[in-house]
Amino acid sequence: MSIRSRILAAGVELLRTQGIAMLTQPRIAKAAGVSQSHLTYYFPTRNRLLLAIAETAVEQVVDGLSVATAGGGPNDLAQQLGELLPRQAPVRVLLGLIVAADSEPELRDALSGLIGRVRARFAELLGARGFHVTSDQLLVVHAALVGLAVMNLARQSDASLDEVHRGVAEVLRLVAAHDGGRNAG
Repeated sequence: MSIRSRILAAGVELLRTQGIAMLTQPRIAKAAGVSQSHLTYYFPTRNRLLLAIAETAVEQVVDGLSVATAGGGPNDLAQQLGELLPRQAPVRVLLGLIVAADSEPELRDALSGLIGRVRARFAELLGARGFHVTSDQLLVVHAALVGLAVMNLARQSDASLDEVHRGVAEVLRLVAAHDGGRNAG
Protein backbone atom coordinates (compact mmCIF):
# COMPACT_ATOMS: atom_id res chain seq x y z
CA MET A 1 0.00 0.00 0.00
CA SER A 2 1.39 3.42 -0.94
CA ILE A 3 2.12 6.03 1.72
CA ARG A 4 -0.75 8.18 0.42
CA SER A 5 -3.14 5.20 0.64
CA ARG A 6 -1.97 4.39 4.16
CA ILE A 7 -2.57 7.98 5.24
CA LEU A 8 -6.08 8.00 3.76
CA ALA A 9 -6.96 4.59 5.20
CA ALA A 10 -5.81 5.72 8.64
CA GLY A 11 -7.76 8.96 8.31
CA VAL A 12 -10.98 7.21 7.30
CA GLU A 13 -10.59 4.72 10.15
CA LEU A 14 -10.00 7.50 12.71
CA LEU A 15 -12.97 9.41 11.31
CA ARG A 16 -15.21 6.38 11.55
CA THR A 17 -14.12 5.27 15.01
CA GLN A 18 -13.26 8.52 16.79
CA GLY A 19 -14.89 11.36 14.88
CA ILE A 20 -13.71 14.47 13.10
CA ALA A 21 -12.16 15.99 16.23
CA MET A 22 -9.51 13.26 16.12
CA LEU A 23 -8.51 14.08 12.56
CA THR A 24 -5.35 15.97 13.36
CA GLN A 25 -2.28 15.63 11.20
CA PRO A 26 -0.16 14.15 14.03
CA ARG A 27 -2.79 11.53 14.92
CA ILE A 28 -3.31 10.51 11.31
CA ALA A 29 0.45 10.31 10.69
CA LYS A 30 0.88 8.12 13.78
CA ALA A 31 -2.04 5.86 12.80
CA ALA A 32 -0.62 5.52 9.29
CA GLY A 33 2.86 4.77 10.60
CA VAL A 34 4.44 7.69 8.75
CA SER A 35 6.23 10.82 9.83
CA GLN A 36 4.36 14.09 9.90
CA SER A 37 6.65 15.37 7.13
CA HIS A 38 5.45 12.53 4.88
CA LEU A 39 1.87 13.42 5.64
CA THR A 40 2.39 17.12 4.90
CA TYR A 41 4.25 16.23 1.69
CA TYR A 42 1.09 14.54 0.38
CA PHE A 43 -1.40 16.84 2.12
CA PRO A 44 0.12 20.27 2.84
CA THR A 45 -2.92 21.58 4.72
CA ARG A 46 -5.44 20.04 7.08
CA ASN A 47 -8.24 21.00 4.70
CA ARG A 48 -6.56 19.18 1.80
CA LEU A 49 -6.18 16.14 4.04
CA LEU A 50 -9.81 16.33 5.14
CA LEU A 51 -10.94 16.66 1.53
CA ALA A 52 -8.99 13.54 0.52
CA ILE A 53 -10.37 11.64 3.53
CA ALA A 54 -13.90 12.78 2.67
CA GLU A 55 -13.45 11.67 -0.94
CA THR A 56 -12.15 8.30 0.21
CA ALA A 57 -14.97 7.83 2.74
CA VAL A 58 -17.64 8.81 0.21
CA GLU A 59 -16.11 6.54 -2.41
CA GLN A 60 -16.13 3.64 0.06
CA VAL A 61 -19.81 4.26 0.79
CA VAL A 62 -20.68 4.33 -2.92
CA ASP A 63 -18.57 1.23 -3.57
CA GLY A 64 -20.27 -0.53 -0.68
CA LEU A 65 -23.64 0.49 -2.00
CA SER A 66 -22.78 -0.81 -5.47
CA VAL A 67 -21.72 -4.19 -4.09
CA ALA A 68 -24.59 -4.46 -1.60
CA THR A 69 -27.27 -3.82 -4.19
CA ALA A 70 -25.71 -5.63 -7.17
CA GLY A 71 -28.46 -7.40 -9.03
CA GLY A 72 -31.10 -5.91 -6.78
CA GLY A 73 -33.94 -3.65 -7.76
CA PRO A 74 -35.22 -0.28 -6.57
CA ASN A 75 -36.47 -1.63 -3.23
CA ASP A 76 -33.03 -3.07 -2.42
CA LEU A 77 -31.45 0.26 -3.37
CA ALA A 78 -33.85 2.19 -1.15
CA GLN A 79 -33.09 -0.11 1.79
CA GLN A 80 -29.33 0.15 1.33
CA LEU A 81 -29.43 3.94 0.93
CA GLY A 82 -31.55 4.18 4.05
CA GLU A 83 -28.84 2.28 5.93
CA LEU A 84 -25.88 4.18 4.48
CA LEU A 85 -27.10 7.79 4.58
CA PRO A 86 -27.16 8.04 8.37
CA ARG A 87 -23.42 7.36 8.53
CA GLN A 88 -22.29 10.62 9.96
CA ALA A 89 -18.57 10.69 9.29
CA PRO A 90 -18.56 11.74 5.61
CA VAL A 91 -21.38 14.24 6.22
CA ARG A 92 -19.50 15.88 9.11
CA VAL A 93 -16.30 16.20 7.10
CA LEU A 94 -18.06 17.58 4.05
CA LEU A 95 -19.94 20.16 6.11
CA GLY A 96 -16.66 21.19 7.73
CA LEU A 97 -15.01 21.57 4.34
CA ILE A 98 -17.88 23.67 3.03
CA VAL A 99 -17.40 26.05 5.94
CA ALA A 100 -13.62 25.99 5.49
CA ALA A 101 -14.04 26.98 1.84
CA ASP A 102 -15.08 30.44 3.05
CA SER A 103 -11.50 31.09 4.10
CA GLU A 104 -9.85 28.77 1.57
CA PRO A 105 -11.74 29.41 -1.71
CA GLU A 106 -9.71 26.91 -3.76
CA LEU A 107 -11.51 24.19 -1.81
CA ARG A 108 -14.67 25.10 -3.73
CA ASP A 109 -13.21 23.75 -6.98
CA ALA A 110 -12.18 20.54 -5.24
CA LEU A 111 -15.60 20.19 -3.60
CA SER A 112 -17.23 20.85 -6.96
CA GLY A 113 -15.20 18.05 -8.49
CA LEU A 114 -16.16 15.72 -5.66
CA ILE A 115 -19.84 16.55 -6.11
CA GLY A 116 -19.56 15.84 -9.83
CA ARG A 117 -17.83 12.50 -9.27
CA VAL A 118 -20.34 11.41 -6.63
CA ARG A 119 -23.24 12.40 -8.87
CA ALA A 120 -21.75 10.51 -11.83
CA ARG A 121 -21.27 7.39 -9.71
CA PHE A 122 -24.80 7.68 -8.40
CA ALA A 123 -26.11 8.00 -11.97
CA GLU A 124 -24.32 4.75 -12.82
CA LEU A 125 -25.76 3.09 -9.74
CA LEU A 126 -29.30 4.20 -10.56
CA GLY A 127 -28.93 3.15 -14.18
CA ALA A 128 -27.69 -0.29 -13.15
CA ARG A 129 -30.82 -0.66 -11.00
CA GLY A 130 -33.18 0.17 -13.88
CA PHE A 131 -33.74 3.86 -13.17
CA HIS A 132 -33.73 6.14 -16.18
CA VAL A 133 -32.95 9.59 -14.79
CA THR A 134 -32.36 12.91 -16.47
CA SER A 135 -29.62 15.19 -15.20
CA ASP A 136 -32.27 17.36 -13.53
CA GLN A 137 -33.78 14.33 -11.78
CA LEU A 138 -30.32 13.26 -10.67
CA LEU A 139 -29.75 16.75 -9.26
CA VAL A 140 -32.96 16.55 -7.22
CA VAL A 141 -32.26 12.99 -6.04
CA HIS A 142 -28.74 13.97 -4.96
CA ALA A 143 -29.99 17.11 -3.19
CA ALA A 144 -32.72 15.15 -1.40
CA LEU A 145 -30.29 12.48 -0.22
CA VAL A 146 -27.78 15.05 1.03
CA GLY A 147 -30.60 16.93 2.76
CA LEU A 148 -31.82 13.78 4.48
CA ALA A 149 -28.29 12.98 5.66
CA VAL A 150 -27.74 16.50 7.01
CA MET A 151 -31.11 16.62 8.78
CA ASN A 152 -30.39 13.25 10.36
CA LEU A 153 -26.97 14.44 11.51
CA ALA A 154 -28.54 17.52 13.09
CA ARG A 155 -31.11 15.54 15.07
CA GLN A 156 -29.61 12.05 15.49
CA SER A 157 -32.86 10.48 16.64
CA ASP A 158 -35.00 7.48 15.86
CA ALA A 159 -37.47 9.85 14.20
CA SER A 160 -34.77 11.26 11.91
CA LEU A 161 -33.60 7.74 10.98
CA ASP A 162 -37.19 6.87 10.12
CA GLU A 163 -37.38 10.00 7.96
CA VAL A 164 -34.22 8.94 6.12
CA HIS A 165 -35.77 5.58 5.24
CA ARG A 166 -39.13 7.06 4.26
CA GLY A 167 -37.50 9.92 2.35
CA VAL A 168 -35.21 7.67 0.32
CA ALA A 169 -38.10 5.36 -0.57
CA GLU A 170 -40.26 8.32 -1.61
CA VAL A 171 -37.53 9.93 -3.74
CA LEU A 172 -36.98 6.67 -5.61
CA ARG A 173 -40.74 6.14 -5.95
CA LEU A 174 -41.12 9.60 -7.48
CA VAL A 175 -38.30 8.98 -9.94
CA ALA A 176 -39.90 5.67 -10.90
CA ALA A 177 -43.33 7.26 -11.27
CA HIS A 178 -41.93 10.04 -13.44
CA ASP A 179 -40.40 7.43 -15.70
CA GLY A 180 -43.81 6.00 -16.58
CA GLY A 181 -43.50 3.14 -14.15
CA ARG A 182 -40.50 1.58 -15.89
CA ASN A 183 -38.57 1.83 -12.63
CA ALA A 184 -41.29 0.53 -10.37
CA GLY A 185 -40.26 -2.73 -9.02
